[in-house]
Amino acid sequence: MTRTVRRKLAHSKEKNKEIVGSDSDNPDDGCLCSSTICDLDWTALPDDTAIQLFSYLNYRDRASLSATCQTFRLLGSSPCLWDSLDLRYHKFDITTAQLLSSRSKNLQKLRFLGGESADAIISLEARDLCEISGYFCRDITDATLSMIAARHVMLECLQLGPDVCERITSFAIRVIAICCPKLKRLQISGVKVVTGEAINALAKHCRQLVEVAFMESDSVDEFALGNLTSVQFLSLAGTKNLKWNSASCVWSKLPKLVGLDVSRTDITFSSVMRLFLSSQYLKVLVALNCPVFEAEVDNHMTYNHKGKILLTVFNDIFKAVGSLFVDITENESNMLSYWRKVKSTDRSMDAIATWIEWIFSHFLLRIAENNPKELDAFWIKQGAALLLDLLQSSQEDVQERAANSIATFVVIDDENATVDAQRAELVMQNGGIRLLLDLARSYREGLQSEAAKAIANLSVDSKVAKAVADIGGINILAGLARSVNRLVAEEAAGGLWNLSVGEEHKGAIAEAGGIKVLVDLIYKWRAGNDGVLERAAGALANLAADDSCSMEIAVAGGVHALVMLARSCKFVGVQEQAARALANLAAHGDNNNDNAAVRARGRST
Repeated sequence: MTRTVRRKLAHSKEKNKEIVGSDSDNPDDGCLCSSTICDLDWTALPDDTAIQLFSYLNYRDRASLSATCQTFRLLGSSPCLWDSLDLRYHKFDITTAQLLSSRSKNLQKLRFLGGESADAIISLEARDLCEISGYFCRDITDATLSMIAARHVMLECLQLGPDVCERITSFAIRVIAICCPKLKRLQISGVKVVTGEAINALAKHCRQLVEVAFMESDSVDEFALGNLTSVQFLSLAGTKNLKWNSASCVWSKLPKLVGLDVSRTDITFSSVMRLFLSSQYLKVLVALNCPVFEAEVDNHMTYNHKGKILLTVFNDIFKAVGSLFVDITENESNMLSYWRKVKSTDRSMDAIATWIEWIFSHFLLRIAENNPKELDAFWIKQGAALLLDLLQSSQEDVQERAANSIATFVVIDDENATVDAQRAELVMQNGGIRLLLDLARSYREGLQSEAAKAIANLSVDSKVAKAVADIGGINILAGLARSVNRLVAEEAAGGLWNLSVGEEHKGAIAEAGGIKVLVDLIYKWRAGNDGVLERAAGALANLAADDSCSMEIAVAGGVHALVMLARSCKFVGVQEQAARALANLAAHGDNNNDNAAVRARGRST
C-alpha cells in the first residue's frame, strides 16, 4: 500500500576522512544515572505518578509490570489504564483476548489490525466498548462484523479502513444498524455495494448518527442517503457510479448536512454548484481531485458564498478554511494550526475543523499512494504544507496518516531508492523533520512507526539526512531500533540504513550505540522477520566501509551475526546485504583483525 525506500549502497569508502558527529541533542542528557535508578523504590511512588508511568506502556508491558509485585498489580488494574487499547502492533488472537478479558471490563476504545484480531475481539468481553477502529480489514467477513456489532450494543463509533473491506456487504451494515442504536459515526471503506435497504436501516434505528463515510465503493444508493436526516457529515470519496443529478437534488435537502466530501468522484460542475448553492445548512463541500468537475470549471475561481466554502485542489485551501472562522484575523496561511491553538467557542465549528482534518488525511494518503502526475503542482503549492499541518493534529489517526503520506509521496522509485528532492526539501524547509522527530519520541507505537518510516525515506536525500543528524535524529532512531515492537524497530533500522550512506554520519551512528543495536536486531529478530534483518544488515554493510566502525562491528559480534544471516536466511535481500557487509569487513587491512575474523567464522560456521 505504501512505499518504503531503503538506500542499498554506501558511497565509496574514503579512509581517514574526518568523521562529523551528530549534534549534541542526546536523549540521555539529564537522565538519572544507573546507580540512582537502582536505589529508587519504584513501589513508593505516589499512586497517580505510578499510574501515569503505566499509561506510557503498551498493554503487554503493562500486564508484565503488574505481575511483578502486589503494589503494581493493584495499580496496574486501575480502570483508567484499560479504557483504551491499541492492538495493531501486537499479536492479538483469541488466547490473548481471553487473558486480557478480566482487565477489559471498562474498555471504551479499541484499535485492531486484520481478520484474526477481529475474530478475537468477541472474546474480550468488553460490553461497554464505544469506539472500534479496524485497519487492514480485507479478510473481515459479514459474520465476524455482525458478531462484533451484536456483542457491543453500546457502540458509538465504527471505523474500518482506509484499505478496502472487500468481504463486507450491506448485510453487515444492516446488522450494525439494528444492534447498535447509539451509533454516531460509521466509516467503512471498500464495501462494493451499499444498498438502500442497509442505509434505510441506519436511518430507522440509528437516530443519533452524525457522521457517515462510504468510501471507495462501486455503488451507493444515493436516494436512500437522503433519509439520513440526522447526518451532519457525509463522505462518498472515491465512490463510483453515482447518479449526480438526482443525488445533488436529494442531498441538498438533508436538514442537518454541514460537511459533504465528494473527492475523487466523477461529480459534474452543475451538481457541485447545485449542492453548494441549494443546501441550506451546508458549510463545507470538499471536491478534491474530481476530473470531470475540474475540466468544466475555471480553475482561477475561488468559492466562498454566504458562509459556505468549496475546497478543491486549485483554490487556496488554508485561506478557504480560515474564512469559516470569522473571528480570526491572524495570518491566513495556517488556519488549522491557529484553530487548534485558540479553539472556537462554537462547538459546531470545532466539529467541522476536526472533520476537515480527517477528510484531508484520507485524501492525501490516497493520492500519495497513487501519485497521479496531474497533482504534482498541488503537492508543491499546498499539499506538502497540508501534510505538515496535519502532523500537528490532536487526532492520533490523522497524525499517523499524515506521516505515512509523507513517507509515500516523496518516493519516486522504491526499487531504485529514489526520492523527489523538491518534495523532500519542502518538508525539511518547513520544519517537517523536527515535527516528525517529535512524533517519533511519542510513547505511542503507531506514531513511532509511521514517523520513523517518513524519516527513513526522507533521509535518502543527502540534505535531509544532514538535517536529521543535526537535530539529534540519529539518537532517536537508535533508541527506536531497540523497541520490542518489530515494526518500530524495522522502520528505525531503515532510517539508520539510509543515514549510514553518508560518510559524515557513520561516526555519529556508532557514537549513538547504533552498531550494537543493529547487531542485536539480527539476533533478536532472526526468525521470519526479513524486513528487520535486511535493514539491519544493510546498515551494517554501509558502516563496515569505515575503518573504526568495522572494528566496532567485530567487537559487537557482528561478524558471527552476518555469517549466520548469509548462510541461513532464505530471503535474497538479507543474503545480499549480509554478504556485502562481510565483503566490506574483509576489505580492511589485517591490522584491525576483520579479515581474520571473517575467515575464522566462515570456516567454523
